[in-house]
Amino acid sequence: MNAQRIILSLVFICKLSSQESTAQIKRTIKGSVKDSINQGLPGSYVRVITGKDTLTVITDKEGDFFLSNITTQSSGLLVRSIGYKPHEATVTFLEKQKQVDLGNIILKTEYNMLDEVVIKGKITPIRVMKDTIEYNTDAFMIREGDYVEDLLKQFPGMVVKDDGKVTSMGKELTRLRVNGKDFFTSNVAEFIKKLPSSIFSHVQVIDDYGDEANFTGIKVGQPRKILNLVTKPGRDKGTFANVSASAATSNSYGLNGNANVWKERKQMSGGGSFNNTSNDAQITNSANGAASFSDNIGKNLNLRSGYNMGNGTYGGTNFNNIQSANSLGTINSVNEDKFNSGNGNHNLNLGLNSEETGKFFAGNLDAGLSNYNSENTSSSLQTGVIRQDLFTSSTSKQNSPNVNINMSLGLGGKDKKGRASLNFSGRAGGSKGHQDILTDIDYYDKDTNEKVKDSLLNRLVETRNGERGINAGFNYSKTLGNPKDTIQKSIEFSYSFSMSSNNNELETRVKDINGKISFIDSLSNVYTSTFINQNIRGGYRYNSSKINYGIGFTLQPSILMGSYEGRTDKINQKTFNSSPSGNFSYVISKTQSVNMNYNGSSNAPRFDQLQPVPDTRNLQNVIIGNPELKTSFNHSANVSYSLFGITSGKALQIGVNASTTQNEVVSNIILIKDTLNSLKQETRYVNVNGNYNINSNYTIGLPFDNRKYMVSIGGNVGLNNSVIFTDNVKNSNKGLNFFQNIGVNMELKSLSGSAGASYSYSENNYTIANFKPQNLESWNFNMNLVFKIRKSFNTSVDVSKNFTSGYTSGTNNPLLINASVFKSFFKNNRASVNLRAYDLLNQGNNLFRAVSGNMIIENRSKQITRYFMATFSMNIENFVK
Repeated sequence: MNAQRIILSLVFICKLSSQESTAQIKRTIKGSVKDSINQGLPGSYVRVITGKDTLTVITDKEGDFFLSNITTQSSGLLVRSIGYKPHEATVTFLEKQKQVDLGNIILKTEYNMLDEVVIKGKITPIRVMKDTIEYNTDAFMIREGDYVEDLLKQFPGMVVKDDGKVTSMGKELTRLRVNGKDFFTSNVAEFIKKLPSSIFSHVQVIDDYGDEANFTGIKVGQPRKILNLVTKPGRDKGTFANVSASAATSNSYGLNGNANVWKERKQMSGGGSFNNTSNDAQITNSANGAASFSDNIGKNLNLRSGYNMGNGTYGGTNFNNIQSANSLGTINSVNEDKFNSGNGNHNLNLGLNSEETGKFFAGNLDAGLSNYNSENTSSSLQTGVIRQDLFTSSTSKQNSPNVNINMSLGLGGKDKKGRASLNFSGRAGGSKGHQDILTDIDYYDKDTNEKVKDSLLNRLVETRNGERGINAGFNYSKTLGNPKDTIQKSIEFSYSFSMSSNNNELETRVKDINGKISFIDSLSNVYTSTFINQNIRGGYRYNSSKINYGIGFTLQPSILMGSYEGRTDKINQKTFNSSPSGNFSYVISKTQSVNMNYNGSSNAPRFDQLQPVPDTRNLQNVIIGNPELKTSFNHSANVSYSLFGITSGKALQIGVNASTTQNEVVSNIILIKDTLNSLKQETRYVNVNGNYNINSNYTIGLPFDNRKYMVSIGGNVGLNNSVIFTDNVKNSNKGLNFFQNIGVNMELKSLSGSAGASYSYSENNYTIANFKPQNLESWNFNMNLVFKIRKSFNTSVDVSKNFTSGYTSGTNNPLLINASVFKSFFKNNRASVNLRAYDLLNQGNNLFRAVSGNMIIENRSKQITRYFMATFSMNIENFVK
């Protein structure tokens, strides 16, 4: 008995010793918790069960976590974050392994489902983050068969135009991503019509500074807005294709087809189109084709490629009335331009990018070839200060090859204090053109208004242009303190170098009535220019959960060099600019934020603004450059504020943008006598200060009845000052633009629509004597209704009425009525027929106004606006449900 007790005691002591020896091995686990678009999830709960002990930790502001004192070889892991599905896993250490790096743990959005009904009681429709506004799709109406385009129209502050372009607070969304990654061609307009709304959980509008800035954290300059769609769990794959054929009474028809395969990062697409229109107003004949492929070719390496081609012919007629102001009075010009042009293009794109913890690489190659040819006949009838008639016929041809390469590399992970990136880009391009221009000018006596002479001139103009450029840069940021601190402070340094070189040749010859061709030396020129710009910036950045700001100071030395063949004078200008830079964002709460941004940049004058040789392709306005022009420097700043109701979805967005330019290049319009003692305009260029542009805008969204109805109120006010010169005298144009809109949007299961009214006002106040253009004032009323009678059948009507005053070339008060009937067939409504009538009352006139320097331009194009179209379409969709 005593012997048994001794043996058992010895066994217990040995086992205890073994456990104590094992317990002495201290193991650690680290990782990063992120959402589906690779953004860190701060405040996530991480739990590890190690033996009988439970260890917990909360992720930092980047979503990172670190757990130590793990005593067992195998442990259970649980990760939770509000609004996301929990993640469970087992972590096993190898023999003698002391640390496991779990990398990125991706959490998927959580959905509370009960008998296929989404629980929406406490849904937050809109959420504000630092650079992002996020819309929860569960808070908005999604009907069977709706696409992303239908969903975006419900968001306050967002506008979807007829051509598919999407703007948010007046700025266009330039790129499409899904789950944070580029999607096929990244063309927003193309894919919002193809992707069903039902597969997405969130829609995000992001102020994006570029992938390199996202890696280093150095965000300088004006961001672009991109659209990011977040899929529901497991629904990031599918196949979708479409074939459609259409015909219209405007003697037009078309055939379009595309096919797409989407399996997460693997994306393949191909498609083509052919469209033809031939009537008294316009001729269009175009054919296009495209293919793209994207997939991971390694664990963290992604390849993207694409090719597209197209060619077409286009013909039509444009009309415009131009009022030009000068020191002697006003020149009124009535112009008609008939054109017939053709073009062709080929473009190849290859891209490679890698994203690993602590590393970043991206490379891209673009190569293209385009050609263009045209035949034009135009007439310009001038009255007022100059009484002339100009008739021109011309043919032109141009070929333009180009190639661009871009590379960037980033080093330094989140566990390191420093992050650095290198970038390089190069481009080469050129064009070669030939024009045969025949002009006939009729001169009139200024007192009797009788024709006194005409002049016929035939010119042959050849141009050859070549451009080469390189850009290189280095960015570095260093964290002050511990990189895992809740509040991070860092210093930044950036340097960039850019050089562009241009070779331009202009040769002018004249053909007489006998066919003899003579070279005109005074109208010909060979010009070479080089522009070198450097950007040196140092800055400081502060980043917390609510406040993020960066301040810095930028130095921008630049050199502009140029020379002209046959001339001894050279251009050698050195310019030094300096300016502060900064951006600031403050997330006041989950539903409101403030963002501010300022940036400065240098710009060199264009070739045509520098060359001192007359460009006589328009004999009524000869252009002569100024080789003494200085480099301009642009300042731009913006402020925006967003406020959203947590559950109501009420929205308020306000923005102010301002810009001004030092040494801006502007036109100097001079009246000179020609060889027949008549007058003609001559355009020269000078540097000026005093130009500015200020624009403010706002939108208010007021939803009712669980967001079935939305009242939208919005508008903008713009003030600008344009400095112009006429006959070497400085003048200005102070402009005011005002726009106000109110509308209501309705989204029901069987009925959707909108109605609204808007008012716009535009005025231009010139200091030029006796030039007082009419102010433009317009009221617009519009309504759109879509009746979904059955799942497979709907009809729609949209009506708009304008009341406009201020045009000199006619009224613009059309009543436009469009209507359509849609019917789908077969299983899953794959086939459909759409019958649509446009402009039933035939009142469209396509009239609009533009202001440029000392000119007020009213333009319209000849078009058939009333026609009927029938479209047959076959859709094939197979998305994971």
